[in-house]
Amino acid sequence: MGGPLEGVRVLDLSQWQQGPYATVLLSDMGADVIKVERPHYGDAGRHALGGYDNDRPAPDFFAHNRGKRGMTIQLSHPRGRELVLDLAQHVDVLVSNFRPGVMEKWGLTYGDLRQANPRLVYAYASGVGRHGPEVDRPMFDIVAQAMGGIMSVNGEDGAAPTPVGTFMGDQVGATMLAIGILGALLARERTGRGQAIDVSLLGSQVALQSFEMTHYLFTGETPRRAGRGHPHAGILWNTFPASDGYFAMAGVREDRWPAFCALVGREDLATDARFDTPEHRDQHRGALLAQLDEVFRSQPVQHWTQALKKIDIACGPVQDYAQVAQDPQVLANDYITEMEHPRMGPIRLVNTPIALSDTPLAPQGAEPVLGQHTEEILLELGYDWPAITELREAGAI
Repeated sequence: MGGPLEGVRVLDLSQWQQGPYATVLLSDMGADVIKVERPHYGDAGRHALGGYDNDRPAPDFFAHNRGKRGMTIQLSHPRGRELVLDLAQHVDVLVSNFRPGVMEKWGLTYGDLRQANPRLVYAYASGVGRHGPEVDRPMFDIVAQAMGGIMSVNGEDGAAPTPVGTFMGDQVGATMLAIGILGALLARERTGRGQAIDVSLLGSQVALQSFEMTHYLFTGETPRRAGRGHPHAGILWNTFPASDGYFAMAGVREDRWPAFCALVGREDLATDARFDTPEHRDQHRGALLAQLDEVFRSQPVQHWTQALKKIDIACGPVQDYAQVAQDPQVLANDYITEMEHPRMGPIRLVNTPIALSDTPLAPQGAEPVLGQHTEEILLELGYDWPAITELREAGAI
């Protein structure tokens, strides 16, 4: 049996990350995703973060476009617009992430495409949403992290605002967009009608911090910087040094505080007036961290993670990418998996971490070579070779 979206066809006009990774998720669910790129140059992601050659795709482009079929269309060309309108009649979902005004200039708005296909789900990955005084603001991941608030709580007190060390804003926006598309497809099953979706980088950042933002809305208190832990979670929800690395610990319940102190060989901390209650520990967090750091530096990470499990404390090693890629738990669940790449041979890749019992997800193949499936897709739509040649000579594909 195929994936849960087998039979769904997606036209992906987007580039970079937010739109393209959303459609990778749909591809892993079994959708036929048609990646549209500009002729000759393609998606900007083909040329980013390490470059691209005939033997090895840019990691950016592979991660965000694997499993798709690829074709080229010059969207600004009148004949290119006609092609998109034709394709729109044969797809279930269209995804774009161009700046506001671009799709309007090309005559490819939801209103234009809905006339061609009333069942179409038109998904727009925006920067800041559909409304407001700055809808035309240019937007990338780091700006979304800044405007959405997460940069203000990340890092240490007194340090410069610190972005997360990944393109987390784009990735969260992509996941939210995929969820929106699934919801619209389900609604279409009930109503028979498609609809437009807008998911922004800014809105996704705000939603990512739903608890923390709600805490501010309820109390009016802006949180301190997270530092090694979390501004609301207490001093023992933190990251600690061991003799050979670091580990994270997700707090200690109050009834386990004496047992924790005994386990680390510091029974005196349980009765110390500075540390005997959560409030006192928070007031004297610097002094407590200094003492615990000294204790934990005496043994390796594995010693502490195994010991802390004995009193049911959630903890784990701080792993770099090389360690994650070899983690037995990661591998046992296929969070990183393998495939045969047509040019690179056997490769490892990041999988979609959704396990369905009856309609499992799976990577659908490599990234497309620029324009690889243009003729194949046009032939499926009923174009003959003379018509395809004419489109190519006109610069539309």
